[in-house]
Amino acid sequence: MERTAATATNPWPGWNVLACCLLVGLLGKIAVSAVLMAPKGFIPWVGPRASEAATPAITESAAEKQPAPTVPRVLSLLEKERTALQTREQAVAAKEEQLRVLKQEVETRLRELNAIQQRAMEFMEEEKRMQGEQNRHLVATLEAMPADRAGKLLEKMDDEVAAQLLRRLKGKEAGAILSLLNPDKAARLSQMLLK
Repeated sequence: MERTAATATNPWPGWNVLACCLLVGLLGKIAVSAVLMAPKGFIPWVGPRASEAATPAITESAAEKQPAPTVPRVLSLLEKERTALQTREQAVAAKEEQLRVLKQEVETRLRELNAIQQRAMEFMEEEKRMQGEQNRHLVATLEAMPADRAGKLLEKMDDEVAAQLLRRLKGKEAGAILSLLNPDKAARLSQMLLK
C-alpha cells in the first residue's frame, strides 16, 4: 500500500475532522466564558434587559417628572430626627436650668439653716451660762438661809431643780435641809442625788 502525505501524519482517517471539531468547541467555550465573565456593560446587549422586559416601559419625560422616591423620604426622616433632637436638647437645657435654680435655693437655705443653728447654739450657751449664774446665786442664798427656811423653799420646787441645787451645796448643809423635808420628797431627792 502506498502511503500518502495525509495518511502518513495521521494514522486514523477521521483525525482531521475530530481536530476541527475540538478546535471549534474550544473556541466556542472561550467565547461563552468571555461573555459570561465580562463586566457589566462591557459587551453591548442587543435585546431588552431582563429588568426592562419585566416592567412596563416608562417614557423619559415621566421619569424626569418623578423624583426618586427615596430622596424625599430620607429628607423627611432626617428633618423629623433633627426636630426631635432639637426638642430633646431644649428639654435637657430647661431641666439643667431648673436644677441650677434648685441648687441655688438649696445652698441658700443651707446657709440660712447653718446661721440659725449657730444662733441656737449661742442662745443655748447663753442660757446655760445664765442658768448656772442663777443656780450659783440660789445656792448662795440657800447657804445663807437657815435650814428650816431652805427646806420649805425646796419643798415647793420641782424635784429636778431641787436635786441640782442640793448637789451644789456642801454635804452637811444638804443633809440638814433633807432632814427637814417631807419624808417622801426627801427620799425622791436622795435617789436623784445618787444618780
